[in-house]
Amino acid sequence: MQKYVLLDIDGVMVPASGWKPVELHPDGFYMFNRLAQKNLGRILMETGASVILTTTHRGRYKNDEWREVFRRRFQFAVNVQTIDDVYPKVIARKSFIPQPGTVTCIDSGSKKREHSRFCDVVGWLAMYGENRYVIIDDDTSLDALPAAVKRRWVKTSPAIGLNDEAAEKALTILNEF
Repeated sequence: MQKYVLLDIDGVMVPASGWKPVELHPDGFYMFNRLAQKNLGRILMETGASVILTTTHRGRYKNDEWREVFRRRFQFAVNVQTIDDVYPKVIARKSFIPQPGTVTCIDSGSKKREHSRFCDVVGWLAMYGENRYVIIDDDTSLDALPAAVKRRWVKTSPAIGLNDEAAEKALTILNEF
């Protein structure tokens, strides 16, 4: 069964520090934190997982460009897609919405889904949730996920990012069963 890492970048690969500008890689995108990069590389190498980008930066590049961004940082091929490529623009199954009426993931008049991390993840799960996956993200909107899904979420501290403890938890989740 395929394994997936639903990955945010800000607060995961690039820890937030409002007092310091983000360093850029020579390719023009953010430089990943060394520890976060080492830990993500370990997760990908040990599990063979593919990356599904959930970051708000996902529209910045096409998939082949994202693959190149990751190849430059990891020196090995990484299967990278954005969540928009694998999640059709339809409402998520209601079974994933924690309490009816509390979260809206679609405007019923226009049929356009809202862009929120919660809605993106819920939509992906509605389509692909039977796969092994881990969500690595600092977005607090994911606190509204159902308990069964939330246990597959590695919530990083925005100022720290993907540290050793978070990486171990992600590996445990991906290697279950």
